[in-house]
Amino acid sequence: MFNLSFDLLKEEKVLDCAAGASSFTAIASKKGIKSTATDLLYCKDPATLQKIFKKDLSTLFRIHSGLEHKVNWGFFQNSEKMIKDRFNTFTNFINDYTKFKERYITAQLPYLPFNDNPFTLALSSHLLFLYDDRLNYQFHLDSIKEMLRVTSEVRIYPLISLRGDGKKSFFVNKIKKDIIPEGKIKILDVKYRFREGCNEMMCIKKME
Repeated sequence: MFNLSFDLLKEEKVLDCAAGASSFTAIASKKGIKSTATDLLYCKDPATLQKIFKKDLSTLFRIHSGLEHKVNWGFFQNSEKMIKDRFNTFTNFINDYTKFKERYITAQLPYLPFNDNPFTLALSSHLLFLYDDRLNYQFHLDSIKEMLRVTSEVRIYPLISLRGDGKKSFFVNKIKKDIIPEGKIKILDVKYRFREGCNEMMCIKKME
């Protein structure tokens, strides 16, 4: 979803923000890539995370069962395969979380417990812009500035709002104006497709 390959990431130090049960850090680490994940949930033990995941998975299935017309099943093919993919993702995550807890840092945007510039790339998926009905604009601006503080490039996906019926969040254009002079923004197409309108990401490079 970020137009990345593991080969391109070999020299990067990656931060996955609000990563939740994402398996990115687990898989990247197995391939020799330096990756750290942050989430507020990482203060919890594996057994508790499994309970949370089962509840979230049930909710995910229930929500999408009525939204087939808004979903591009080209990536997952159907809802059953989507659930299977989510389960496999969680399995990779929880195994790595259990064995290598040091890769998973308890933190919540817009505050990251790192010094300036320890990473070269920060990723944030399915948080910013998507939930603009409950996360206000100041949260978005502060979160992006905080990610730029700890890295030289930030990538955010998707750019739509859940309440916008496949349309971009109103915050996208405001961020493009207000992030200057901290960062230079490009809106780029992505190959990953799932929800209607989720075909772009925001790439922000820190201004030197």
